Amino acid sequence: MIAKLKNSLTAKIFLVTCLLLTAVCVLTYGLIAQLMPLTYTADQERMLVAQADRLAKQLEEYTLADCESLLSQFTFQYGVPVSIQDSAGRIVGGIDPSDIMPTGENGRWEMLPTHTSDKNLQSDNENSDYIVHCIGTEFSFEDSSEKFELLVFASTRAVNQAVEALGRIWPWLAAAILLVSVLSSLFYAHFITRPIVRLSSISQKLSELDFSWRCKEQRTDEIGTLAHNLDELADRLSRSMQELQAANDTLQKDVEREHQLEQAQRDFFSAVSHELKTPITVMKGQLGGMLDGIGVYADRDKYLARSLAVANQMESLVQELLTISRMEGGGELSMVPVELTALIRSCLQNYGELFQQKEQEVITDLPPEIWNTGNPALLKKALGNLLSNAALYSPEGIKISLSVHAEDENIILTVENERAHIAPELLPHLFEPFFRSDPSRSRQTGGSGLGLYLVQKIAEQHGGCCQIRNSERGVCATLILPNSTQTTH
Repeated sequence: MIAKLKNSLTAKIFLVTCLLLTAVCVLTYGLIAQLMPLTYTADQERMLVAQADRLAKQLEEYTLADCESLLSQFTFQYGVPVSIQDSAGRIVGGIDPSDIMPTGENGRWEMLPTHTSDKNLQSDNENSDYIVHCIGTEFSFEDSSEKFELLVFASTRAVNQAVEALGRIWPWLAAAILLVSVLSSLFYAHFITRPIVRLSSISQKLSELDFSWRCKEQRTDEIGTLAHNLDELADRLSRSMQELQAANDTLQKDVEREHQLEQAQRDFFSAVSHELKTPITVMKGQLGGMLDGIGVYADRDKYLARSLAVANQMESLVQELLTISRMEGGGELSMVPVELTALIRSCLQNYGELFQQKEQEVITDLPPEIWNTGNPALLKKALGNLLSNAALYSPEGIKISLSVHAEDENIILTVENERAHIAPELLPHLFEPFFRSDPSRSRQTGGSGLGLYLVQKIAEQHGGCCQIRNSERGVCATLILPNSTQTTH
């Protein structure tokens, strides 16, 4: 219970408010009980003074012998005894003060047996809570000029009745005080602490980095200001966290990209080393055998020709590497208007012997002239790689289709070879450097693996791309270049 009270603001405010209200009510009750006699006596005295003055004016219209009925009526109406005293101090009418004492219940005046005239009017021990007040007013009777004094005696017994009434109802009064205190404290504690408790719950959510909660308080006091500040803080923290998350994602992507580049670089150098190591080893063996004149290597002309072919392969590989290095180095290309139809026919002439060896027929669909802006050497290299791949990776005696046309804002060049197929899982990797479908990387089954990678790089340098897919007839390679001249002749 104590621990709950320490940890609950609502319980604290409820308990403190309830105790304060109870204390205020009890204090009010005590002050009423203490101050009621004084207040009531003063009010009674003011009333009796006014009525005594009124009675004295009425007595001026009567004679001494006729005033008894008026005095009795006043005593009966106001419950207080009255006397008339002459100028010598003798009681000439009404009740003799020495014959009365305030006794009995409810504060009534009661006639007592005869008392000595010198007895004081103060109450005895039995009636110690009574106080007698005497109100005197001078007047003259109608038939006499002598001055008489009207004496009215007031008691405070009526005040004691009020105190006794409060004493009789104090259990009900205490219950009412407790009920009002509890209900008021509950309402007050709920009204004050509800938004604070809600703000505390929301701040707990914020501490757990959950910024989806909002206070949405419409109050304009300090609690409303605190709620507005928490909402603003949540918005700013949410934006900051989103920015940090975006920056972190970007950084993570950069790190991953850097790792990929490092891995690609390692793979690149590994592949280059392998591609150069194999022909160098072959050439060294051939040259050593020829120098020593061992066995078949005694025929120097034959193996010199083979060594020259190996050197040519190495030179071609080095040239490709140099071309890739220049393009990846970010250098600007020399771009000039190029007539693509003539460029394509020149490439076909260069690879004509290869097509004849494999008895392959090339079917072309070329416009008379089609112009574009580009680098002639690189475009010829890209087209040559596509044609050589179509020839090398197709069976003998097939047909190879080559076409070029303008479409929208692009120039589309297509090379399609029959009866060829690429496994679907290999298609996404065709443009990776040194990628070959043959894991043995034998020269009998393919080149260095840089051909299609180089084609894609050349296309990107010209603002285009290269795509390869399996078609109904075989494999279709498409080179897409932006039509930079927008002119077809």
